[in-house]
Amino acid sequence: MRKKGEGKQSTSNQVYEILRRNIMNLTLVPGTPMSEKDISEKMKVSRTPVREAFIRLSNEALVSVFPQKGSFVSRIDLDRVREERFLRESLETSVLAQLIRNPEPLPLREVKQNLEDQDAALNREDKAGFLELDEEFHALLFDLADQPLCFSVMKSFSSHYRRIRYLSMSVSGVSRSNYDQHVELVRMIEAKDISRAESEMKHHLGKLDDEKEILLRQYPDYFMERELSVDDPFSINR
Repeated sequence: MRKKGEGKQSTSNQVYEILRRNIMNLTLVPGTPMSEKDISEKMKVSRTPVREAFIRLSNEALVSVFPQKGSFVSRIDLDRVREERFLRESLETSVLAQLIRNPEPLPLREVKQNLEDQDAALNREDKAGFLELDEEFHALLFDLADQPLCFSVMKSFSSHYRRIRYLSMSVSGVSRSNYDQHVELVRMIEAKDISRAESEMKHHLGKLDDEKEILLRQYPDYFMERELSVDDPFSINR
């Protein structure tokens, strides 16, 4: 027997997941107006689960609400990208160190299967599929380190970083370099090489530094306007 409120919660989750996925893969581009009425009619649900989804997305900084104007898909905030990348780098290098210091052999079968799936996604030029597998690859490392909560927290606070990564793939194509770096990370884990693994992870997460100027010039409306500092690694004179 279904518990009271279970159906409502399930509908709310479904609406949230659909909207979040469409925001993250840029089907809903930054700046897109978000109407409760339009979305509820399109998804054939009441406005309540849509409103609840908006609240969750707003808490993740994926939807911006402006009084008297409405709700919009948030523009990418480069200050937030910088902080989200710092969070990811801090947690991911810590997880690598924990894995490498583990004296027991690591069960890497799922990780290696994920790498095979990444290779297949690249061969068919499946950008969205590759990005999902990329995220799964990192999640598997956290699972191996018995730190799934850390990954969940990190994922909740990586929305702007992940969107700019997706955008970078739109510009340069689905790059095999990400896959190659994943393969190298696994090799270094097996070789118990902490120093090189941490260096490779930092390089892997920092690739956007080389691509940001192209993205800002090609998609200026996708980014939040702000004062740019010469010392900011994401700064650019526009």
